Amino acid sequence: MNMHGRIIIIAAVLLAGCSDRSNKPIASDPGPDGALTLTPGSPALKFVKIEELRSSEAGPSVVLSGRMTFDEEHTQRVATPIDGRATAILVKPGDKVKQGQALIELSSPGVGLLQADAQKTQQDMMLAQKTVDRMHRMKVDGAVSDKEVAQAEADLQKAKSDVGRTTAQLRSIGVSATDPAVAVAIRAQIAGTIVERNVLVGQEVRADATTPLLTITNLDSLWVIADVYEQDLGLVSSGATVNVRVPAYPSEMFPGTVAHLGDVVDPTSRTVKLRCVVPNSSAKLKPEMFAKISLAEATGKQVLVIPSNAVLNEAGKPRVILVEGNAFRAVDVEVGPDIEGKVRVLNGLKAGDKLVTEGALFLKHDIDHR
Repeated sequence: MNMHGRIIIIAAVLLAGCSDRSNKPIASDPGPDGALTLTPGSPALKFVKIEELRSSEAGPSVVLSGRMTFDEEHTQRVATPIDGRATAILVKPGDKVKQGQALIELSSPGVGLLQADAQKTQQDMMLAQKTVDRMHRMKVDGAVSDKEVAQAEADLQKAKSDVGRTTAQLRSIGVSATDPAVAVAIRAQIAGTIVERNVLVGQEVRADATTPLLTITNLDSLWVIADVYEQDLGLVSSGATVNVRVPAYPSEMFPGTVAHLGDVVDPTSRTVKLRCVVPNSSAKLKPEMFAKISLAEATGKQVLVIPSNAVLNEAGKPRVILVEGNAFRAVDVEVGPDIEGKVRVLNGLKAGDKLVTEGALFLKHDIDHR
């Protein structure tokens, strides 16, 4: 082999060696459990920042995701008390209604049956009252036994109960027992806004139907329903003040109050239902809007907070780079939502742990390939 060929071979070997060294990981020594080991003075340390995790009372508010719903304390789902046919629909979605206002007119042969039943129970009660009066007079003369008197009084009580039942049925459709009528009106029990209508003129309606004919709600207040992780239960209490934000008005906060915290933890999501009441006099909030609920931190509660850029998300699974001496390894954690560049640690870390708060992504590749 001539001198020119030897030079080419030596140059190729040197280039291959340089290329191999350039592709090696930052650290050459594998740490425990596949961790990456960086000795003091390693060039890689210039690109990362390591901080010790400390508990604090000054963490960000707990922020929960939720949705707006009707205030069920001020909502009526209208149903018919009798079978019949809708002859007139007097309201439409968006209408404001007053308590007692007629909503739907029905034609029903059942009205006459209810009136006949009511008249019969009235007569039965009158007869039962006369029977009791007669039994009392006869008892004075010893003509009837105590058992017979007691039976007559029981019959009178039953007759009174039947009168109450039929009277209530007639009152619910707004007719009396004496006025002949085949048409009735279904009326609003609360003042509010018609937000849903599921009935048409001429439609047959039934008393046992599960779908409401109309839905009325007072939109001056709404509920916000959210899920609270069990780790956060100590930070939530009934009556606490909350601030609600919605995507439609990102710069506005709507104050509200925690009305109820659930009593049962969902075994799948490990969360508890939270209900807040939010005044809505401006009518900006709408049912079914998505909302963010900010809960002020409870006094004296210790929380762990880390920068959000310290968290690596891999297929939706949050991880951080934990530092133990010279070893760097990725660990799974549970964190809360990002609030102004900070997240609360829910599980996986403790006070005193050291982790990479800047440059975690820089080290991730080398840790994964140990």
